Amino acid sequence: MKKAKIFYGWWIVLATNIICMLGFGTWLYAFGTFFEPMTVEFGWSRAQTSGAASFRSVEGGIAGPIVGWLVDKFGARNVIRGGAIISGLGFMAMATVNSLLGFYLIYGILISIGMSAMLYIPAFVVIARWFSRRLTFAVAMLAMGAGIGGFICTPLVAILISNFGWRAAFLFLGIIIWIVVLPLSFVVHNNPEDIGLSRDNEPVEEPVAESVPTRLDNRADRLEVLVQPDCTLKGAFRTHTFWILAATFFFQSMAHNVIFVHGVISLTDKGIGYEKAAFVIGLLTLVSLIGRIVLGFLGDFMDKRYLISLAYVMLGSGVLVLANSNSMLEVYIFIALFGIGFGATVPLMAAMRAEYFGRAYLGRIQGFMSPIVMLAGAIGPVTAGYLFDTTGSYQIAFTVVGLLPFVGGVIILFSRPAILPGEPVLAPA
Repeated sequence: MKKAKIFYGWWIVLATNIICMLGFGTWLYAFGTFFEPMTVEFGWSRAQTSGAASFRSVEGGIAGPIVGWLVDKFGARNVIRGGAIISGLGFMAMATVNSLLGFYLIYGILISIGMSAMLYIPAFVVIARWFSRRLTFAVAMLAMGAGIGGFICTPLVAILISNFGWRAAFLFLGIIIWIVVLPLSFVVHNNPEDIGLSRDNEPVEEPVAESVPTRLDNRADRLEVLVQPDCTLKGAFRTHTFWILAATFFFQSMAHNVIFVHGVISLTDKGIGYEKAAFVIGLLTLVSLIGRIVLGFLGDFMDKRYLISLAYVMLGSGVLVLANSNSMLEVYIFIALFGIGFGATVPLMAAMRAEYFGRAYLGRIQGFMSPIVMLAGAIGPVTAGYLFDTTGSYQIAFTVVGLLPFVGGVIILFSRPAILPGEPVLAPA
């Protein structure tokens, strides 16, 4: 088989990168820019406004297993396309919101359903099917999109809101999602075999027999060499690694959900201007590219557990610095620590799931982790908002969520791979 000059899998990485750039940039990272103008217009408390993020997380937990099943059943391309249609419609509908309930239903549920189908679950699964040897690096390249999206979209949305109002900003974002994402979905092919290629563009190997009987001269009994299949969803549930990864992701999710929901307004509380505060959060996501690329690259050559542990320590340290910051220098230290740590976890965790459980059922396994980690996104932002409403400060909230990643950094070290495809095991015939 003749190798293409540029492996087509990299075009899929580029397409999903842009999709994630726009999706995460508008839906997740820019959420904080809408926080202040909507609380001012409607008189909502910070806990009430944060409730939309909680609904977003609950929806993600419910939709995750469904999206994972849909990806395995119908392919990433169709799921991404459907998600884009729903997300664009939801953003445009946000321009009509006049009540807290409407905000929850449209932003917290409708848009979130679309984004669950459009973003990481289908993107991670399809890339895991196209790459093996360079999987971690490919995922790191994908994850760059989210970081760039935060850097571009957060300050851009703040400018749109300042000049045209938050309703017009939502309308604009919905149109852009349709214009950009729908054409890009055609670039995505679910498997390399669909277009006559192979994973990593390597020559196609001869299939291995499922069972090869053999007799050992020094034994009385006959043994078989069994080729183990990829870990099923049921099999993953039975491993302690599944629950370790879910727990560590929970701790990470608590931290990043609180920061991306309350980050902009917490900085304005410290006397930083609105657009500058939005730029700070955008800069944070740009800095996350360092973690996504550098540690993502190292993940192909080093034990991912140690890299993730390091990333969690940096992430937690960044939040603790922000909790006690009194100057822009400390804010920049927060950006560096949190940005690199948060960025690194994205490709490393995704690649670890594929490495530990195989690829055949990856969509379902990843999807079923979502209900576990949804609790973090549901509890974290609204609790932080309540603590602010009660104490007048984010000190307690930021300190608690800053300590949690340290716990995750310890327990991740106890994870171990499940039986991977192609691993030979001797068993009695």
